Amino acid sequence: MSRKSHLQFGLLWTVLAALLNQVPLAAQTAPATSVHGTSREDSALTRPTRFNVSPIGGTGLVQSISPYTLAAGVGAVGASEMNFDRDPGDIDLFEFGFQGAIGLPKRTEFFFRAMPWLRVNSADLDPLRFPVPPLDLFVDTYPTPVARSGPKFLFTPTLPYKTYNPVNLTETGAFSSSSGDYVFGGKVNLRSEDRGNAIGLGVRGFIEVPSETPRYNVPYPGFRQLAGVSGEINYGGDLLFARTWRASEFVANIGYKQTGNPDRGLIVQMVDSSQMDSDKFLVGDPVNLSLNLSNEFRLSTGWSVPAFHFYKSYWWLIAEFNHTHFVGSHTPTERLVHPTEVSAGIQSNIPWYHAISMGAVWQLLLSDGGKGQDRSTAFQTPDGRGDINFGELMNNPELTAAVETYLQSRGASFSEASSKVFSSNNPAFDSWRNIPAASSKIKSQGHTNILVFLTWRIGGKY
Repeated sequence: MSRKSHLQFGLLWTVLAALLNQVPLAAQTAPATSVHGTSREDSALTRPTRFNVSPIGGTGLVQSISPYTLAAGVGAVGASEMNFDRDPGDIDLFEFGFQGAIGLPKRTEFFFRAMPWLRVNSADLDPLRFPVPPLDLFVDTYPTPVARSGPKFLFTPTLPYKTYNPVNLTETGAFSSSSGDYVFGGKVNLRSEDRGNAIGLGVRGFIEVPSETPRYNVPYPGFRQLAGVSGEINYGGDLLFARTWRASEFVANIGYKQTGNPDRGLIVQMVDSSQMDSDKFLVGDPVNLSLNLSNEFRLSTGWSVPAFHFYKSYWWLIAEFNHTHFVGSHTPTERLVHPTEVSAGIQSNIPWYHAISMGAVWQLLLSDGGKGQDRSTAFQTPDGRGDINFGELMNNPELTAAVETYLQSRGASFSEASSKVFSSNNPAFDSWRNIPAASSKIKSQGHTNILVFLTWRIGGKY
């Protein structure tokens, strides 16, 4: 972990400690009671927007977090299967995790999540036209200086190093299985309808620690054990709102996540192919550009209402709207797709043991990722000849050996486990050119998912 990451880690835990030990004076002087204890409706005890322990951290619905906290000494644990579609690259994520929360004094809550299994599929990364970072890029100045406008990469910000061998891509894509991350955080309730306030209000802070060690451009079958995460720590926070109307409740979150930036991204080395000697062939020193990933602005709303009562339990209709907007400066990519999702489902508690609830929702991704549009690579000459991608994953060992020998004999070197591209307008290299200059159609399949979750409350009255 870099010094910057250590400083960010220390700062975050300082903030979390403050959240867990301090609340405004008005909140401290009020008696600490369960948010459920003052309700006269039996349904309030199992209302999903307050009962569940969310897969993203803290009590709430599914991805919408409640501003209310567990009563001191009351705990909750849960398990979940989450499924998301992301673009570009037609990424399909399956997240299998366990989560928990415990109520602390002064209306505070500590929560955690562990994701032991993260399965990622991709069917449209196109690593020939858009090499996967980290990338060694050799730029020729002869016979004319190379100018390649447009993004060099194609990745979703959450998985910048996801890759595969093109020859191992099946009709359903290239699956990989790995571990995900750990999430730790705290939540504080500031205002409550149960205490006479107009709305429920709270704040949440969290930290995400990846459990996968990044590895780069790993060939088959190794890439099937890697999700392609950045390996950096992320942290963030949310402002939480809630409002009840009769037996239903509406929650809303506004959040921000600061994303850690990995060191390995792009190394650019200028060369002069008209020269033979290394001191003339290499033009200047290589320039190392780290990968700058987008931060995230999150908007989430959730709603629950009892549908009917059957055999000692309420059956609840639940729904959510979730939007993530990538913000801040970032390394250019082929496109930045901001996911917007809606979901609807049902949840109920076990009739003879209300401390356990089970639910499922159907989710629809509204962002199409540019499906059917033309996509072309930046790695081509002005007259439409593709550049040379000689990375090992392209499964052309003769080309890889020929280009590496040519560059190494003139003093060039390569970084470990990198993609490799030689950009040149020199017609002498036309026989090596393998990057298709013609545009291709964007693929983005599916976009419907099923999410399943279970919660067990420990302590309290249900």
